[in-house]
Parts: sequence; C-alpha cells; structure tokens
Amino acid sequence: MIRHKNAILSLLVALAMALFAFSSETYAAATLDGIKLWAFNIVPSVFPYFVLTALLTALGSAARLAAKCAALTRRLFGCGGLSGYAFFVAAVSGYPSGSKIAAELYVKGLVSYTDAYKMSGFCSLSSPLFILGTAGAMLLKDRAAGLAILCAHLFSVIFTGFLLRGKRQSAAESYRPLPATNSADNLLYEAVYDSVISLLVLGGIVTICFVLIRMLENCGAFFLPVKFFTLLFGEETLARGFVYGLVECTTGVGFAANSLSPLKIPAVGFLISFGGLSVMAQSLVFLKKAKIKTARFFLSKFLHAAFTFLILFSLSFLTPL
Repeated sequence: MIRHKNAILSLLVALAMALFAFSSETYAAATLDGIKLWAFNIVPSVFPYFVLTALLTALGSAARLAAKCAALTRRLFGCGGLSGYAFFVAAVSGYPSGSKIAAELYVKGLVSYTDAYKMSGFCSLSSPLFILGTAGAMLLKDRAAGLAILCAHLFSVIFTGFLLRGKRQSAAESYRPLPATNSADNLLYEAVYDSVISLLVLGGIVTICFVLIRMLENCGAFFLPVKFFTLLFGEETLARGFVYGLVECTTGVGFAANSLSPLKIPAVGFLISFGGLSVMAQSLVFLKKAKIKTARFFLSKFLHAAFTFLILFSLSFLTPL
C-alpha cells in the first residue's frame, strides 16, 4: 500500500516538475506572488509573536500564568490553565502560532499529551489583523463585515473547543519546570533562530501552494469543483473563490470579494476559519514535530468553519452584512 502511494506521489511530483519546465515564466510569477504574500503579510504579523512566545515559554512565565486560567479552561475546554495562555496568543497572532505553541508546550513538558491534542484544535485561529484589515477593509472593503466575521470566528472556535472538550482536566495538574538558564543572550538567540527557521518553512509552504493553485487551474482540475459550488452558491465568482480558498485562504478571499452573492460573507467566514490546505500544512509542520495526532485538528477545523458559516448566514437574515 505504501509503495503504491509513494509511486503515485512520485508521478504527481514528476508531472509538476514537467509543467514547471514547460511554463516556467507562468509558474515563476506564481512563485513570486507566494513570496510576496509571505514577506509582506505573514512575516510582519507572526514573527514578533513567534519570538516573544518562545521567550515566555523558555523563561517559565507561561507556566506561572496557568494558575490564573485553570478554573475557566477546565470548564470550557477540559484542559489545564496553559491552554488559556495558548488560546490568547493564538487569537492575537493568528495562524499557525497556536499549533506552534501547543507543540512547544508539550515538547517542553509543560502540558500533557491530551491537553496538547485538544489545544491543536481550538488554538488554530486567524488573527484580528488579517480579518479586520486584510479581509474586511482591503479585500471586502467593508469594516462591518470584517467585524462580523471576527466575532463569528472567535465564538465558533470557543464553541468547537467546548463541544469537543471530552473529559475535564483534573484540578491537580503537574508541570515539569524548565531547566534554569543563566544566559539571557542564549535565550534570545534560540528564540530568534527557531522563529526564523519556522518562518522560512512557512514561506516555502505558502509559495508551493500558490504554484499548486496555478498548476491545478491550468490542468483543469478546478473545473468540476467550481461547477459544483456554482450550483450551491448560484454564482461562479464566489464558487471559484471558494475553491481557491480551500487551497490557499488569502487567494480565495480575494476572488470571493468580487462576488455579488448574498452568501459572500458566510463563505469568506468559512474560508478564514478553515484556513485552507496552506494553513493545514503550516500547522502540521509543528504538530507532526511533536507527534501530535491530527485527526482532532482536522475535525476541529471543519466544525469551526461550519459554525462560522452558519452564524454569518443567520446574521445575514437579521441585518445586511
């Protein structure tokens, strides 16, 4: 089974290489678009948070914050107090910071595997900067719609975490303290080094996704999905943006923003909460590194996106978004 899967993947990679060779100018432009998105959107919004959260974790500050959140997070998410810290940082900094924090806390022995497994789902959020600024103000040109998407996005992920919380974490939590370090310079170096490596990997994933979208489009792979979602949404522009967004969120939101469909805002909310294959791949870089199973992560992302869509769809009947 594994041999057959590897053979199929090898064939697809070889096909992608051939397409790139025959249309190098087209795919080089797509590569540049991916690099621009990474450099001008992802790096400014997440790099400082990567460094600062790494410093907080290494200094032991995150563990001390756990006691303040423990009672609430046990009831809400069935997890220890550190999940509250991780959720807050993820909600502020956006994808894929939550996955990175969940993995790091587990690797450093600050949370149990069960907690990290649960956190991988409800700590996967888009940043307010992206939702309000990029999606709302710049792409949709509607700040009110951006605010509605943000509220639905946050409520849905909290509800999803509550729905999947399972057994509550006991009050008697034990954390293994981090080894003391006497060198602040060393802490800063390690935090910056790890953050830079992580960002470079993320940039590569985003760029590959941009090229993949262009290849799939040129090969006609989007034809049937676009037709299917056109039947659901009643408009091809929104359908095409939705299909693109399932691969790379920002690209899809940009296309969907040109739609005149009343389902535009709920569809954009779904894409932002789901994140697309690009966000999935970025998150899995960290989750797989910590050997955290991803089944719950995928389920959480789908439920999060579905609840966001339903909330925004319901709001569209109450007030025009």
